[in-house]
Amino acid sequence: MKTAKMLVILVLALGLATVFALPAVVYSQTTEWTTYNVSNSPLPFDSIDSLVFDTQGNLWIGTGALAPGSEDGGLAKFDGENWTVYTTGNSGLPCNNVHALAFDSQGNLWIGTGVPLTSRGGLAKFDGENWTVYNTSNSGLPSNFVSALAFDAHGNLWIGTGDGGLAKFDGENWTVYNRGNSGLPYNIVWDLSFDAQGNLWIGTTEPICGSEAGGLAKFDGENWTVYNKANSGLPSNDVWALAFDAQGSLWVGTGDDYTPNEGGLAKFDGENWTVYHTSNSPLTWHMVTSLALDAQQNLWMGMASAHTTTGGVARFDGENWWVFNEWNSGLPHCTATGLAIDEQGSAWIGTYGGGLAVFRPQPVVDFNGDEIVDIHDLLILIEHWGTNEPLCDIGPTPFGDGIVDVQDLEVLMSYWQQEFLPVSLLAYWKLDETEGPFAADSAGQHDGTLHREPLWQPTAGAVDGALEFDGIDDYVSTEFVLNPADGEFSVFAWIKGGAPGQVVISQADGADWLYTDPLEGNLMTELKGTGRGAAALLSQTIITDGNWHRIGFVWDGAYRTLYVDDLEVAKDAQDGLESATAGLYIGTGKAMEAGTHWSGLIDDVRIYNRAVRP
Repeated sequence: MKTAKMLVILVLALGLATVFALPAVVYSQTTEWTTYNVSNSPLPFDSIDSLVFDTQGNLWIGTGALAPGSEDGGLAKFDGENWTVYTTGNSGLPCNNVHALAFDSQGNLWIGTGVPLTSRGGLAKFDGENWTVYNTSNSGLPSNFVSALAFDAHGNLWIGTGDGGLAKFDGENWTVYNRGNSGLPYNIVWDLSFDAQGNLWIGTTEPICGSEAGGLAKFDGENWTVYNKANSGLPSNDVWALAFDAQGSLWVGTGDDYTPNEGGLAKFDGENWTVYHTSNSPLTWHMVTSLALDAQQNLWMGMASAHTTTGGVARFDGENWWVFNEWNSGLPHCTATGLAIDEQGSAWIGTYGGGLAVFRPQPVVDFNGDEIVDIHDLLILIEHWGTNEPLCDIGPTPFGDGIVDVQDLEVLMSYWQQEFLPVSLLAYWKLDETEGPFAADSAGQHDGTLHREPLWQPTAGAVDGALEFDGIDDYVSTEFVLNPADGEFSVFAWIKGGAPGQVVISQADGADWLYTDPLEGNLMTELKGTGRGAAALLSQTIITDGNWHRIGFVWDGAYRTLYVDDLEVAKDAQDGLESATAGLYIGTGKAMEAGTHWSGLIDDVRIYNRAVRP
């Protein structure tokens, strides 16, 4: 029965493979991420506090700074092609610093604005043509710094302010709640959310570093319940973001930038608290400032820091984590202050300084991670047919439907024989050209230049073509790709031929990355630490025997490892690697000395900005 099922699926797959004719390479760097900023779009400011979609699918973007003297910012509407920008200069917007957005049941947009420590700002209502502004002078609004907005089931607007507490507005009457007349734990209200029973949950915070003020409050219209570090599992009294999932659990983003042992993400089911922190999860920073749930109930969270380059965005499905930052993705800035999910499942991310980014999740169809969709991936899908295996549940896109079936097969086959280049692949020289003075970088913008006369060998490579070097003066040069001192990285290449002492790849002002020892032709690397005792790493594996070998070096931040034919052949610990900032040479040593030029074939050179295990 199992064999029969496999045959049926294989027949379906072969049929689908003839239907889908797509490009041979998928560039994840460009197909998944798009960034909009003041340089490439009409976005009014690169710091974004709030994002919301209207019923027509337009994205509304609140921008502005939190600095007291700032006049930059404004409100933008983006329909995917066209932009409309509203500022104090061309509309009734009371202030260009926009912190909160919410639509009422009639489709009116309510906008919270304000500048800390000033009287500028207020609340605005925009019906698409007309503006109505509420402030402390003409209404019961307790502060002109409006930081959070939410509508209850009766259409009442609840307004969190930056220094005046909480207000309720029914269209005519105002009711104000603060520390002096209610159970509100603090007057700085940063987020609001209603549960299924109509209770209002209020996140408060105190931005003064190290303060214990703030906390989480629940208000049922009469009674207040306050949660803080002292009486509950709340990990920090600075509460920045709130979101209820489909099971009714409350997710809470917390954190004080200068208190790294506290904060993080908390889940509260009404009785029990579960806390995720940098110490027990892949979260990269302890200050979670934005939350959003997609249609599959994956939780997206933005992390923020005012003084480090750590942070980014994470997605959590309850078991597995995906973390995106400036180094492993197209995210333009590490501080993610706004999140919204569109109907297609794309995540729109507002950053504080880097503009607006959109991440369009692609199905992970390269199941075995070998960077190509082929028979091996199909066999994995067949093995899990009829189950709910998350790895293979890729259809309908982007996150599947809970069962591995023909929909997943259709998605897989639509990528058949396509090569997947991960975002961590910084440079990739296939060396498959047939002629010309340049070696194209298929992953980035580091095309190589051929010097002297290395020969293209279109059919003689380990993977398609290769480049043949004469061992006398041939080499390829490239622009700067990476500094070994900056963090994890990996380099791999296919080689054939060579002689003892010759070099495969090197960095002009640095080290010979992959080369052979001058006595026997064993693989070694000169990439080493900065200490007095630092030395080259030598393997006992000869690679100059005339056969094809895939060689590699991996630095994971603690250990350097050499590989030959995907097997570990040498490894040791280092405190770090020496810095180098020049370009690379392929086929010669760092100083292009006699005897270091490669005599043989080099093919398929790859450099990753992470530790890759072959």
